[in-house]
Amino acid sequence: MKLPLHFQRHSTLSAVALVFGLSAVASSALAQQGTVTFASWGGAFQDSLRKAFIKPAEEKLKIKIKEDTTNGIADIRSQINAKAVTWDIKEDSLDVCAQLKSEGSLEPLDYSQINTTGIPPELVNSHWIGFVNFTKVIAWRTEKFGPNGPKNFADFWDVKKFPGKRSMYAKVNYALEAATMADGVPPEKVYQALSTPAGVEKAFKKMEEIAPHITVWYRGGSQSAQLLKDGEVDIIHMGVNRVEAVKGDGAKVAYTFNQGTMDVDCVLVPRGAPNKQLAMKVINEFVDAKNQAQIAKLIPIGPVNTNAFKTGILTEQEIAANNTAPANYKLQLLVDPAFYAGRLDKLQERYDALIQRNK
Repeated sequence: MKLPLHFQRHSTLSAVALVFGLSAVASSALAQQGTVTFASWGGAFQDSLRKAFIKPAEEKLKIKIKEDTTNGIADIRSQINAKAVTWDIKEDSLDVCAQLKSEGSLEPLDYSQINTTGIPPELVNSHWIGFVNFTKVIAWRTEKFGPNGPKNFADFWDVKKFPGKRSMYAKVNYALEAATMADGVPPEKVYQALSTPAGVEKAFKKMEEIAPHITVWYRGGSQSAQLLKDGEVDIIHMGVNRVEAVKGDGAKVAYTFNQGTMDVDCVLVPRGAPNKQLAMKVINEFVDAKNQAQIAKLIPIGPVNTNAFKTGILTEQEIAANNTAPANYKLQLLVDPAFYAGRLDKLQERYDALIQRNK
């Protein structure tokens, strides 16, 4: 028996509604399962991360990566302490990664999901993995010194051979290492020298020598760039990415990778992250050699994956100027997060006092 037309239409619409309803439920569930939240530093830097890492990971994994910004360790501690973790992946500095691990605040990484090929073993930890590399180099104004500026920290400390206005970062990380190298210790033995209280005392004593000659103790990357660009200082220990930006703006500056102090931002998964399993797959995409090459193409920072230099994405000129290219990497000191774990606040307080005495 054939149903009346209005019954047929009603049945058809009901079926369509049912299909769409089930589809919406499935889509909602899929979206919930296929979403992670990543927190980084914001601004132009995070714009570059979006192009190099976030969008490619979304496309490959068919997921949504939400973004947030962070100011450092306090943000993640507050989420964990409140048991209200909203981030699945967070970027931070190595010293923070080490500190959070020691506090039991991180999920262990699942290395069955994360390919570490090409990543230096010292940057592969049970609870975090290296993400991108930053180097602070000795830079100088070529109008003052020509191409033959200070080539190491002994030169930086030599105010007679290299007279001029100087600047250093107002953070104890990098400073104690610089002072130890200025005292004649080779980069590979710096942390051995700093492993005893006497070694730390010696580094602070060396800092006391140069402190009266520091014109500006800068607080951030943009300030350091402005100081060098405007010629307010002649010699500075600052991020190579900022130096390159200043060069790109036409300033006459040069730098050396020799005795550069290399720091690495890591990625971590906070304890209690809502989507920790999917976070492992996203991290795997973040450290992929091709994506790592793309970040070096966009901004002057170093890929943590050395296979990025074998992808063909970077030109020979770009590789030569990159801080993690093999020829440059071997000249530098990788800052050891273990040295600062549990003592960073106390060392920073002492460094702050030194700065105040020499302002």
